[in-house]
Amino acid sequence: MRMDLPPRRRDGAEIPTGAGRGAARAAGPLVLAALIGLVWVGFVAPIAHFDVDVFLRAGAAVADGRDPYPPPGTPEVYSGFAFVYPYLMSLPFVPLSALPGADDLFIALSVVALLAACRLARAGWWAFALVLGTSCTITGLQMGTLNALLFCGLVALWRLRDAPVAAGVLAALLVYSKLFLIPVVLWLAVTRRPRAAAIAVAALGVLFALGELYSPVPARTYADMLAVLAREEAPDGLSLTGLLMNTGLGLDVATWTARGVACVLLAGCLWYARGARRAAGDGLLFAGVVAAALVASPIVWSHYLLLLAAPLLAIARGPAGIAAARGGDPDRPLALFTAGSWLLVTPHLSTPMDLFLAAAVVGPLVAVPLLRPAPGGRAGRPETRSRAVRAAGLAAAPAVALVAGVGWALWALARAHGDDQRVIGAYGALVGMVALLVWAVRASRSAGASADAGRGCIRHPIGPDAPPVTDARQASA
Repeated sequence: MRMDLPPRRRDGAEIPTGAGRGAARAAGPLVLAALIGLVWVGFVAPIAHFDVDVFLRAGAAVADGRDPYPPPGTPEVYSGFAFVYPYLMSLPFVPLSALPGADDLFIALSVVALLAACRLARAGWWAFALVLGTSCTITGLQMGTLNALLFCGLVALWRLRDAPVAAGVLAALLVYSKLFLIPVVLWLAVTRRPRAAAIAVAALGVLFALGELYSPVPARTYADMLAVLAREEAPDGLSLTGLLMNTGLGLDVATWTARGVACVLLAGCLWYARGARRAAGDGLLFAGVVAAALVASPIVWSHYLLLLAAPLLAIARGPAGIAAARGGDPDRPLALFTAGSWLLVTPHLSTPMDLFLAAAVVGPLVAVPLLRPAPGGRAGRPETRSRAVRAAGLAAAPAVALVAGVGWALWALARAHGDDQRVIGAYGALVGMVALLVWAVRASRSAGASADAGRGCIRHPIGPDAPPVTDARQASA
């Protein structure tokens, strides 16, 4: 006679009962509040928040009837202290610029956006802490960037993807805020949500028309400003365009090569998603468009990488991620992302003591999901696990050798041009994006195999809303 098992959530995690549930509910917010305090005191408060200061100055200029843009064609355009966003982006900062402590208030709103995004993704307190603990999140909070809000917007787009009006308007706002996110509109189209894609295109047209009507800088001049900005800033960032420029290519060749690579990655995701179930295919293509947007963008700073956590959460907390996480914790992909962010780049002006304290706090946050088995999963015999680890290592060896070889070649080319150090970070970011896509492909396959094994169904391509075919005669017809 089978013994009664403790209740579990849909993702397989055991639901605490009684005193355990109350303790978990009480401890989670307290731990997270302590982590927010540590991030604020140790990293955010000592740094000038340059990005949000730019927005606040632009908002104040618009409120006074002045031009928020720098003089076109001057070095001020790429000084790092100039407003170079679409004109309507200054309007939300008009009332905010009149408030005392507006920069700190904006950063507080950014933290709320991070937590809201994790809540929308149905993530628990541990995932909240992992997202907050990434170095790219902390860097974005230091600078007061828009990336926390964009991250929340991407997660909300995922949740609202089947609501055409809401998804279309939200996608348009995301693209208008950061133009390199234009692939998210393509995502709505390729996942067969034509109404949402059409609404997004129409809303974008309205936004750009209003901007052209009221902006003191015409669209052509603004485009020239962006071209100058890309030429000056791309080599200093983590973009593929900047990586190629540091190896000796010109801006135009590097830009179009990066766009070509982005198209190849996106085409690969489309190819792998063609036979996946709709939920798994949506997640894979969501990861593909976000990664492709960053690969194609000529300017990528470290805090932009937070956007990669949006599809990671969307997949990890959906059927695809749960299937892929069998035998491991569902938070394991996010833990790897958090650890990798610190290996790639550290927050601004970090002292050795800051890094030591960060390791003491973030280390356990990362280690627990990596070490504990999945709730309800079977651990297996030690010799079985050992053989699996050895097999995985042998299978990954050629890929590791290829990645290392390409990295060494790029480093050698960059060293010949005197920019070898800049290439290392950009190449690491590229490898991380590709690794995310590989994981998304495996997750979509695991979800499809798990569903097929459980239901005996035939998988359908992306898009059809018809129920799975379970009868062989129907399948042949």
